[in-house]
Amino acid sequence: MKIACIGSGNMGGTLGRRWALQGHQVMFGSRDPHSDNMRALLHAAGANAQAGTVSEAAAFGDVILIAVLPDVVERVLDEAGDLNGKIVINCTNRYDGKSADLEVLHLAKHARVVRAFQTLPWEALANPQYGQVNVSAFLSGDDAEAKAVVARLSADIGLDPIDVGGSADMEKIEMAVGLLWGTLSARYGRDYGIRVARREADHPA
Repeated sequence: MKIACIGSGNMGGTLGRRWALQGHQVMFGSRDPHSDNMRALLHAAGANAQAGTVSEAAAFGDVILIAVLPDVVERVLDEAGDLNGKIVINCTNRYDGKSADLEVLHLAKHARVVRAFQTLPWEALANPQYGQVNVSAFLSGDDAEAKAVVARLSADIGLDPIDVGGSADMEKIEMAVGLLWGTLSARYGRDYGIRVARREADHPA
């Protein structure tokens, strides 16, 4: 699959690198695609990765990951151009009381938006296996087919995808995970994950 990663920091860089190593074609979109940091990331990601501008990456990808700081979301989506029919994975977070979910839904017009990965630290994305279990990744969105694609991409890199419902349902998950984060991070630091145990026969991933 062709994946554009808009953002090449801890989140976008980790996800893009892992997808590239799993055989997906990845283009990182950046304002400086020739920087030293980008060259290092491309070296780590291997032959399936390349870099370009935000607009080049958005044109390249069938799936577009938005993994940037909240103050540049509007700019990068404007630079991305026409996203009609493309799957947009929104893993941005805001810490000012505004909804990162609603913002991307509003700005990424005609895209098939799936909310995912924003409840996980990048350390868990880099290695989601903890002992005998892997961590769960919560997905929400109103397009069932788009969510199924993101679920497969999640499983490709060792995550346990959990469909939590439509776009209106993720806020409850984010609140719950946020409350747990305040408690658990004091004990375990950043490198931990949450696994949802369920009867696979009744609720397949």
